Amino acid sequence: MATEDKKELAVAGDGAKKKRTTIIIAAVVAVVLIVAAVVIGVTMFGGPDVATLKAECATVSDDLRVAQNEYNGLVNGDAATASAYTKDDVNDAKTLDALNKELSVETPALASCNVDADSEYQSAIDGIKRNTTWYQEHTKTLQAAVDAVTASLK
Repeated sequence: MATEDKKELAVAGDGAKKKRTTIIIAAVVAVVLIVAAVVIGVTMFGGPDVATLKAECATVSDDLRVAQNEYNGLVNGDAATASAYTKDDVNDAKTLDALNKELSVETPALASCNVDADSEYQSAIDGIKRNTTWYQEHTKTLQAAVDAVTASLK
Protein backbone atom coordinates (compact mmCIF):
# COMPACT_ATOMS: atom_id res chain seq x y z
CA MET A 1 0.00 0.00 0.00
CA ALA A 2 1.31 3.37 -0.90
CA THR A 3 1.86 6.12 1.60
CA GLU A 4 -0.74 8.25 -0.09
CA ASP A 5 -3.35 5.51 0.34
CA LYS A 6 -2.52 5.34 4.02
CA LYS A 7 -2.97 9.09 4.33
CA GLU A 8 -6.35 8.95 2.61
CA LEU A 9 -7.47 6.13 4.93
CA ALA A 10 -6.22 8.07 7.94
CA VAL A 11 -8.10 11.20 6.80
CA ALA A 12 -11.25 9.12 6.19
CA GLY A 13 -10.88 7.53 9.64
CA ASP A 14 -10.47 10.94 11.26
CA GLY A 15 -13.62 12.16 9.50
CA ALA A 16 -15.61 9.19 10.79
CA LYS A 17 -14.31 9.79 14.32
CA LYS A 18 -15.24 13.47 14.10
CA LYS A 19 -18.69 12.53 12.81
CA ARG A 20 -19.18 10.03 15.65
CA THR A 21 -17.96 12.57 18.22
CA THR A 22 -20.31 15.21 16.82
CA ILE A 23 -23.26 12.81 17.06
CA ILE A 24 -22.38 11.88 20.65
CA ILE A 25 -22.02 15.54 21.67
CA ALA A 26 -25.33 16.39 20.00
CA ALA A 27 -27.05 13.51 21.79
CA VAL A 28 -25.65 14.59 25.17
CA VAL A 29 -26.73 18.19 24.58
CA ALA A 30 -30.20 17.01 23.57
CA VAL A 31 -30.53 14.90 26.74
CA VAL A 32 -29.39 17.82 28.90
CA LEU A 33 -31.92 20.13 27.23
CA ILE A 34 -34.74 17.62 27.69
CA VAL A 35 -33.91 17.12 31.37
CA ALA A 36 -33.73 20.89 31.89
CA ALA A 37 -37.10 21.35 30.17
CA VAL A 38 -38.71 18.68 32.34
CA VAL A 39 -37.29 20.21 35.53
CA ILE A 40 -38.47 23.68 34.53
CA GLY A 41 -41.88 22.35 33.52
CA VAL A 42 -42.40 20.49 36.78
CA THR A 43 -41.22 23.48 38.77
CA MET A 44 -43.46 25.95 36.97
CA PHE A 45 -46.52 23.81 36.30
CA GLY A 46 -46.22 21.01 38.86
CA GLY A 47 -48.37 22.74 41.43
CA PRO A 48 -47.50 24.57 44.60
CA ASP A 49 -44.47 23.57 46.61
CA VAL A 50 -44.70 22.20 50.15
CA ALA A 51 -43.86 25.53 51.79
CA THR A 52 -46.74 27.20 49.93
CA LEU A 53 -49.12 24.40 50.92
CA LYS A 54 -48.06 24.64 54.58
CA ALA A 55 -48.65 28.38 54.56
CA GLU A 56 -52.07 27.97 52.92
CA CYS A 57 -52.98 25.27 55.41
CA ALA A 58 -52.08 27.57 58.30
CA THR A 59 -54.19 30.35 56.81
CA VAL A 60 -57.29 28.21 56.25
CA SER A 61 -56.83 26.69 59.74
CA ASP A 62 -56.96 30.17 61.20
CA ASP A 63 -60.13 30.90 59.20
CA LEU A 64 -61.63 27.69 60.59
CA ARG A 65 -60.69 28.65 64.15
CA VAL A 66 -62.43 32.02 63.74
CA ALA A 67 -65.56 30.38 62.30
CA GLN A 68 -65.62 27.78 65.10
CA ASN A 69 -65.22 30.48 67.75
CA GLU A 70 -68.12 32.47 66.31
CA TYR A 71 -70.33 29.38 66.19
CA ASN A 72 -69.37 28.21 69.68
CA GLY A 73 -69.85 31.72 71.06
CA LEU A 74 -73.36 31.76 69.66
CA VAL A 75 -74.12 28.23 70.91
CA ASN A 76 -72.89 29.01 74.42
CA GLY A 77 -74.29 32.55 74.49
CA ASP A 78 -77.50 33.72 72.86
CA ALA A 79 -78.56 30.23 71.71
CA ALA A 80 -78.15 28.82 75.22
CA THR A 81 -80.22 31.67 76.62
CA ALA A 82 -82.90 31.26 73.96
CA SER A 83 -83.06 27.49 74.42
CA ALA A 84 -83.79 27.96 78.11
CA TYR A 85 -87.16 29.51 77.30
CA THR A 86 -90.22 27.32 77.54
CA LYS A 87 -93.32 27.17 75.37
CA ASP A 88 -95.03 29.40 77.92
CA ASP A 89 -92.41 32.14 77.28
CA VAL A 90 -92.98 32.41 73.51
CA ASN A 91 -95.91 33.09 71.22
CA ASP A 92 -94.84 30.48 68.66
CA ALA A 93 -93.58 27.18 70.09
CA LYS A 94 -92.31 26.17 66.65
CA THR A 95 -89.46 28.67 67.05
CA LEU A 96 -88.18 26.69 70.04
CA ASP A 97 -88.41 23.46 68.05
CA ALA A 98 -86.43 25.02 65.20
CA LEU A 99 -83.81 26.31 67.63
CA ASN A 100 -83.45 22.92 69.30
CA LYS A 101 -83.11 21.29 65.89
CA GLU A 102 -80.30 23.72 64.99
CA LEU A 103 -78.58 23.05 68.31
CA SER A 104 -78.74 19.29 67.83
CA VAL A 105 -76.80 19.18 64.56
CA GLU A 106 -73.52 17.33 64.68
CA THR A 107 -70.43 19.41 64.06
CA PRO A 108 -67.99 18.19 61.41
CA ALA A 109 -65.07 15.90 62.24
CA LEU A 110 -61.80 17.58 63.04
CA ALA A 111 -59.74 18.67 60.05
CA SER A 112 -56.20 19.91 60.57
CA CYS A 113 -52.81 20.41 58.97
CA ASN A 114 -51.33 17.45 60.86
CA VAL A 115 -50.55 15.21 57.92
CA ASP A 116 -48.26 12.21 57.53
CA ALA A 117 -46.96 13.12 54.08
CA ASP A 118 -46.47 16.31 52.11
CA SER A 119 -48.80 14.97 49.43
CA GLU A 120 -51.71 15.09 51.92
CA TYR A 121 -51.67 18.87 52.44
CA GLN A 122 -54.12 19.65 49.63
CA SER A 123 -56.62 17.15 50.99
CA ALA A 124 -56.25 18.65 54.47
CA ILE A 125 -56.75 22.16 53.09
CA ASP A 126 -59.91 21.07 51.26
CA GLY A 127 -61.29 19.45 54.43
CA ILE A 128 -60.57 22.53 56.51
CA LYS A 129 -62.29 24.75 53.93
CA ARG A 130 -65.37 22.48 53.97
CA ASN A 131 -65.51 22.68 57.76
CA THR A 132 -65.12 26.46 57.69
CA THR A 133 -68.04 26.72 55.27
CA TRP A 134 -70.12 24.43 57.50
CA TYR A 135 -69.49 26.58 60.58
CA GLN A 136 -70.21 29.81 58.71
CA GLU A 137 -73.48 28.48 57.28
CA HIS A 138 -74.65 26.99 60.58
CA THR A 139 -73.77 30.16 62.46
CA LYS A 140 -76.16 32.01 60.16
CA THR A 141 -78.98 29.47 60.49
CA LEU A 142 -78.51 29.24 64.26
CA GLN A 143 -78.57 33.02 64.55
CA ALA A 144 -81.79 33.09 62.54
CA ALA A 145 -83.35 30.53 64.91
CA VAL A 146 -82.24 32.52 67.96
CA ASP A 147 -83.66 35.69 66.42
CA ALA A 148 -86.96 33.91 65.74
CA VAL A 149 -87.24 32.81 69.37
CA THR A 150 -86.36 36.29 70.60
CA ALA A 151 -88.93 37.85 68.31
CA SER A 152 -91.54 35.39 69.59
CA LEU A 153 -91.06 36.22 73.29
CA LYS A 154 -94.18 37.30 75.13
